[in-house]
Amino acid sequence: MLQIATGRLFTREPGLSNDLRGTVYTNAVFPYGMNVVPVATGRLLPPSSSRPGVKAVAYEFVEHIELEPDGTRGVLVSSTALPYTLDFATVCSFALNCICSPDYVLVQRLTSNQPGVVTGWPPGRFLKRTFDADIYLQPSDVEFLQAFVTKLIGLPRLKFLGVMRAIRTYVTALHRVADDLELAYTLIVASVESMAQEFDGHQAEWHSLEDRKRVAMDAALEGSPPEIARRVRDALLSIEHVALAKRFREFTLAYTQPSFFRGEATGVENPAGRYDIEDCLREAYTLRSKYVHSLKPLPHMLTVGHLPGEVVREDNKQYFTVAGLTRLMRHVITSFVMQHETLEREAYDYRLERHGIGLYPLAPQYWVGAAQGDITGAGKDKLQGFLQQLTSVMLREPGAALTDMRDVLNAANEFIPGIRRELRRPYLALMVLWNAHVHETASVQPRAAVTSLIEEELAAPSSEALIAHCLTQQQPPWTLIEHQECLEAYFRRRSRSGLRSTRLIEAAMALDLSERFRGEGSLDAFRRWVSLAVEIEPGNARLSQMELNLDAQAAVSWTSVLLPPPEEPQVAADAATAQAPQEPQVVEATAEALRARVGASAHQELDQPAEAARRGFAAWVAAKLRRLASQIEG
Repeated sequence: MLQIATGRLFTREPGLSNDLRGTVYTNAVFPYGMNVVPVATGRLLPPSSSRPGVKAVAYEFVEHIELEPDGTRGVLVSSTALPYTLDFATVCSFALNCICSPDYVLVQRLTSNQPGVVTGWPPGRFLKRTFDADIYLQPSDVEFLQAFVTKLIGLPRLKFLGVMRAIRTYVTALHRVADDLELAYTLIVASVESMAQEFDGHQAEWHSLEDRKRVAMDAALEGSPPEIARRVRDALLSIEHVALAKRFREFTLAYTQPSFFRGEATGVENPAGRYDIEDCLREAYTLRSKYVHSLKPLPHMLTVGHLPGEVVREDNKQYFTVAGLTRLMRHVITSFVMQHETLEREAYDYRLERHGIGLYPLAPQYWVGAAQGDITGAGKDKLQGFLQQLTSVMLREPGAALTDMRDVLNAANEFIPGIRRELRRPYLALMVLWNAHVHETASVQPRAAVTSLIEEELAAPSSEALIAHCLTQQQPPWTLIEHQECLEAYFRRRSRSGLRSTRLIEAAMALDLSERFRGEGSLDAFRRWVSLAVEIEPGNARLSQMELNLDAQAAVSWTSVLLPPPEEPQVAADAATAQAPQEPQVVEATAEALRARVGASAHQELDQPAEAARRGFAAWVAAKLRRLASQIEG
């Protein structure tokens, strides 16, 4: 946010400029008489006199808000002072090596010299100066803050974001020193590790792969054609996190300047030497990994709180103390910032990075029925949106309705035969489900070629076929094992670019499968899939009650378990045209949809599964529609 407010990322003029002021609390005492401290983002106003303890410092700045592309001011008036103050307080904490925050209680607690709940020591025993009740700044400290903020704000946007993440992590680690020393140590390492992975320009090489994996792969590829072996190795390197510890060490060493061992080491007790650093970095990364993966504690020598200096030895291994690790990581981050070139202006789309602004998916009614442009690849999204609406209709949620899909399906009727199978299957399922849940007058008659594809491709196991059979209450024409494998494959793939249905429909598919197992006499599998349905749709009282009172002699109907009790069906209006342009067309649930909800009575009217399979999926749907339409008209 600090960079955005300055306007250096703008491509248009500011439409608004707001004078804002925030308050930060700190243990830093500015030099006497320094009542204004200008920085690249605004200015600090320290108190004229400082009493011992936490000091309040005003932060004043100008927030620029860019005009919209159409030249208007837009809807954003201000992000308020809070997000900018939070960011600047974090930068001040880092640059001045002090505690600075908009939270008075936090600063008071960290500087009170009270022992930590877990460590039993005040945080000042691990880090000198940072947690002192009063830190008297020198003019050189203030000059460094000004220079650092100028360089930080001038970084290219992606580098700025990476550095700010590192600084926030570093400062958060300082706040955790008293409460959780292992977490603080891990976060300090992570602050620079994140920069190493993002900015070190590392190109993975085969020899840098972990020895155990590399030797095993070399043995497996022995005798393979060279080109095949190269492609396999390249594929593995493209997905493998190669030598993360090595990259962390090399990045840290690359940005460790001679000043770390000279002027910065003056007055430091037992400072880390040049040949200490690499060994200590190796152990620091190991400690970080042990904590992350198995919550291993730090070696005893790092936790006692009374050993001075930056390096200790235990069991013939050399470690950074918290003081040594923080000084080096702060030096590396500072060195990275100060070495990189700055930009006066940079065209960058920052709109989604503003405080309180996010990108959220629209409800299906705003897009699922749109047929403009090329929609051949949108079948999966259209089907998922329709299933969300259909679930709301079946649950009789207030205002639930189906968006008019006829334009989409009429367009799909033309292009379905000419697109790939994985693109057309969602449209085939959508065609079937739409026609099964609306009145016949709102249905879309599939072309002969599309009907043939429905009969052929929805008869084969797939996620789309599984959903279509479940929601039309047909038993799939597959073996029981094929049915189970298809449902298990659905759950494996749904989060990896697969089709994802609603929880209700997923539980319905599990209950459908459980009923097949019950019919076959496989009662253990029957009970297991009923239990899985409960865990798929947690909190469903009737489903949980069914599991408690499970009767292997009674048939399972998902509609009677998952859907609300039956109501008197009412014939709703046909497709309604929207009154306002922004409201989508909808098709109300008709008697057909209501009868599908009821379950038992409607289910008895359906053709038997074997007969349905022989007649073909599309023919079965058409026959059911005609039968119910005639009943409604009668």
